[in-house]
Amino acid sequence: MAPSVPQQSYRVPGSEEPGYSYIIRHPDCKDSLAILVLPGTYHDSVFEMLQSSAALHADAPFVGTRSYDRAANKFGGFQWMTYAEVYSRALNIGSGLVRLMQRHVRPGADVSALTRLPLGLYSVNRAEWLLADYAGMSQNMYSVALYDTLGAESIEFILNHAEVEVLVCSLDKIPKILKLRQKLPLLKAVVCMDSLSADAPDATLPSPFNTDSVAVLKQWAEAAGVALYDLATLEEMGAAEPVAVRIPKTTDMFCLCYTSGTTGTPKAAMILHSNMAYVQRAVPLLLPRGTHPVSLAYLPLAHIYERSTEVYVMSRGGQIGMYSGNILNVVDDLQTLRPTMFCSVPRLLNRIYDRLVAGTIHAPGLTGVLARRAIGDKLENLKAGKGNTHAFWDRVIFGKIRALLGGKLEFVLTGSAPIAPDVLQFLRVCFCCRVTEGWGATETTSLGIGTAKDEYRAGRVGSPMHGLEIRLADVPDMNYMASDKPCPRGELLIRGAAVFAGYLKDPKKTAEAILEGGWLATGDIARINEDGTLSIIDRKKNIFKLSQGEYVAPEALENTYGKDSNILQIFVHGDSLQSTLVGVVVPDPEAFVPWARKVAKDDGASLESLCRNEAVNAAVVKRLADHGRKAKLQGYEILRAIKIDHRPFDVETNGIFTPTMKLRRNIAADYYRADIDAMYARINGGPSP
Repeated sequence: MAPSVPQQSYRVPGSEEPGYSYIIRHPDCKDSLAILVLPGTYHDSVFEMLQSSAALHADAPFVGTRSYDRAANKFGGFQWMTYAEVYSRALNIGSGLVRLMQRHVRPGADVSALTRLPLGLYSVNRAEWLLADYAGMSQNMYSVALYDTLGAESIEFILNHAEVEVLVCSLDKIPKILKLRQKLPLLKAVVCMDSLSADAPDATLPSPFNTDSVAVLKQWAEAAGVALYDLATLEEMGAAEPVAVRIPKTTDMFCLCYTSGTTGTPKAAMILHSNMAYVQRAVPLLLPRGTHPVSLAYLPLAHIYERSTEVYVMSRGGQIGMYSGNILNVVDDLQTLRPTMFCSVPRLLNRIYDRLVAGTIHAPGLTGVLARRAIGDKLENLKAGKGNTHAFWDRVIFGKIRALLGGKLEFVLTGSAPIAPDVLQFLRVCFCCRVTEGWGATETTSLGIGTAKDEYRAGRVGSPMHGLEIRLADVPDMNYMASDKPCPRGELLIRGAAVFAGYLKDPKKTAEAILEGGWLATGDIARINEDGTLSIIDRKKNIFKLSQGEYVAPEALENTYGKDSNILQIFVHGDSLQSTLVGVVVPDPEAFVPWARKVAKDDGASLESLCRNEAVNAAVVKRLADHGRKAKLQGYEILRAIKIDHRPFDVETNGIFTPTMKLRRNIAADYYRADIDAMYARINGGPSP
């Protein structure tokens, strides 16, 4: 029987197979997976997109960097390079890269042999990162980006695995690389994004570096057998000895994007120019028509999410403002840039939500009364399908909130991880613009599922994007079946132009990911809702069984418990030998310290001492249990014991987070093994180990 509710996706007739759901597509793709592109110019390689934008928008601002007054320790406005400037400089740097390779990497090699080679990039987001990236593309090189926060072991693995011979990095990264020199036999040259000139003013050198320490670096590099240049010198070399542009083909590599590596070593996803050509065509169909894209680049450019955003903005002649380098200053960067689009992740949006809640519905006096009424009215309208704007309340209250993020936002996208429905709905009414949740993965060039422009319900990520197909596969050991009624459930499979080319040097992992028929097995568990939208409901690998036979999805519990304003980070743990769950909590100092001091009855207690206080620990356990019961968690999903740790999970110090801020469960379990054993010993009434 045909569905009775309006459909947001097209069900391909006769596409069901044993073990698999029917196939769904975007409603515009009933007869063909070809993308119905909007008016504009489209290209099959990223460098051709840059050429086109430089021709069409030569004098328009493109890449911006905030000025910095060192004496006042204060950032100013954005200073912009135009499209023509970026293109011209990229050509010169690209030629300089070829000449450097002829001298130090492949001495005497013909120019024609120096193509389709990897180019390492290692720094925080900055204008020079993009210049080096486009420079490599001008000579058909592909980038291998390293996260700014990587530890020595990951740097060594990636540079050797990708066979990087030339690395472009910021000055502060050079000592790290030179310390690893003996473990990087293929590395021949390092190009510094900052000036290495003795005449350069100290203000251009990131603290704690100065001209003396630069001289030491030069001597160190020479002794290590690494050619050391700066970007300015490379640009001069290229201008003096230009090399003709070699435009990549659509089937050539755009970049190697290393996945987070939550278990084992990272995998190198091969992203082609054809994948980025899909981005250029598909993303405009998601956004409000007529938007001039202005975006803040604060998510790591080493991540495909930010990289795809940058390619889209560039291809449409938009502006990319580089953040000031500190994630804590992102709101100030947004207020200065005044972007029209904001691509974010739940971790940051949750922090914004906490602060907005504190200043609105939890505010004292008349401010709180008005805010609660305003938000209540708008949430009711949202629930009734009347949109997220309000003629009166937006003028009185929410215009000020919009101003916190610059005041010009037209589109906010959250992805990379699930966002709590109540947080999403709250942000929708506060931002007064389109706030949407999407789904994508490194292996799908960050795209895949998008929410319709008039969709205001939470808990669903939308329907397949143009040109893509989706189906679900049975996962019997988790009791998710494509035959479930009324809504099929199972592992999300996707195919189409967004799907990557496989993992470098890893045919086994590639075969596990890309199945027969070109279907990518994502590892995410989804549900096809009755209206044809999709909801992400679980993760295939993030599950364990307790001793009484109950299955637990820890990530979902962490999302639930993580909504407590006292919690900055949380790790939920259990195993098949235990019947209960325990956890590790990292508190948010701003909210936790005042609360915990009242519990401990000590107004001067430090964060570290509060984390060790038994009364505080017991109060947090009770608070989380109450929170869990209100969220209708099962009894076995309630945490029985916790450790409170004042030291955050991170990438380098304890390795519990991946560079994309995903939890490494095996690492966390090993790191806190003694604490976990002690908690279970207390719960089970035995002696602590």
